Amino acid sequence: MPQPEPRAGDNRPLRAFVPEAELFVLKPRIAVLALLADWGLIAAAFSAAALWPHPLTYLVAALLIARSQLALAVLMHESAHGLLLRGQARNDAVGQWCAAGPLFLSMATYRAGHLKHHRQPMLHDDPVMAVFGMGDYPLPRGKLVRRLLADLLGVGYVISACRFARGDYRAIMPKVEKSVGLRFSEILSMLLGNGLLFGLLAWSGHPWLYPGLWLLPAITLLPLLGRVRAIMEHAGLPAHADQSQNARSIVRPNWQTFLFGPHAIHYHIEHHLYVRVPFYHLRGLHRQLAAAQLLPEGNLYQGYGEVLRDVSDPALKPPTA
Repeated sequence: MPQPEPRAGDNRPLRAFVPEAELFVLKPRIAVLALLADWGLIAAAFSAAALWPHPLTYLVAALLIARSQLALAVLMHESAHGLLLRGQARNDAVGQWCAAGPLFLSMATYRAGHLKHHRQPMLHDDPVMAVFGMGDYPLPRGKLVRRLLADLLGVGYVISACRFARGDYRAIMPKVEKSVGLRFSEILSMLLGNGLLFGLLAWSGHPWLYPGLWLLPAITLLPLLGRVRAIMEHAGLPAHADQSQNARSIVRPNWQTFLFGPHAIHYHIEHHLYVRVPFYHLRGLHRQLAAAQLLPEGNLYQGYGEVLRDVSDPALKPPTA
């Protein structure tokens, strides 16, 4: 069976490249283990906070939980591409109930916007560019710092929520037709997932850990981690038919990718070229593309700090009115 061609535009060497067929093979056991690991880390963080109450313990637990929330969002992303489990119904159900629902998200709505992003990234109506405000990079370094600080303080979350509520993104977000059953299932996954989490914490005698270490990180640390991830992936890059040119990759897994790029999402060029490769094969795909010298050197980085420096400039001045 022929493998999907890369989204490489008129890049002939890249179009001629043929990845190994095994890179497209789904291994559901790995996906399930990834889900269990994320929820296991969340459970460990809550347990540590309950057993050793201390400001430092709370801070570390909040960071680990926010990171795991981001990891769950990445697995929702895998589900949106149909790469989590075999069988559409099973894939979608697990993606919604075990990843999207606990984060108060709709996997079906996310899927529609995300697939539009993949068709033509970085155009004016790209949902990712609009939601994360990617149209003004490079920007003054001070403005970037203020933007990240706003996320950390929860201001970014409130602004984004207000924009969604006002319908600011209605023109660019694809309309999703949902049956009554699907809507009910999505709401139920949100309520039961969070109800179970709160119930377990209340049963253990620590109900305040739910707002303090689940909801608060979700509106502060999670948007910060998500923005840094989004900046690395696309900020300041042009729209291009060859999608190796409008994405970046962090090529060396490290503590930064643990926080900002869980489940190999930091191999983002590779993901955009071959959207049917599941996350656990992206590193192997990267090695094959690198060996063939098909990755743009200027879009390959060792860490997120380098990217943040490259997309901001202390010499830039904000535009005057």
